[in-house]
Amino acid sequence: MSGKMPRITIYLDETDFKTALKIMMAESGMASFSELARKVGTKETTFRSAINNNAIRLVDFIKAAEAMGYAVVIKDGRQRKEDL
Repeated sequence: MSGKMPRITIYLDETDFKTALKIMMAESGMASFSELARKVGTKETTFRSAINNNAIRLVDFIKAAEAMGYAVVIKDGRQRKEDL
């Protein structure tokens, strides 16, 4: 094995932000939302509130994903059937 993380795809129309972040955290070894909030550069309470209300700003979601080694990609939805 090359040591790389498995490539995963999370569809945000099927998965809420909190679950998506938890999946990425588990795969990347990120310990907690408080650690992630620090990496994003926001207060933990603000970050947790946004996550719990499924209202995280896109810029913060992208920063969080990048902090864990992920990229946020937007694709033409018509190609989705080809991916499955």
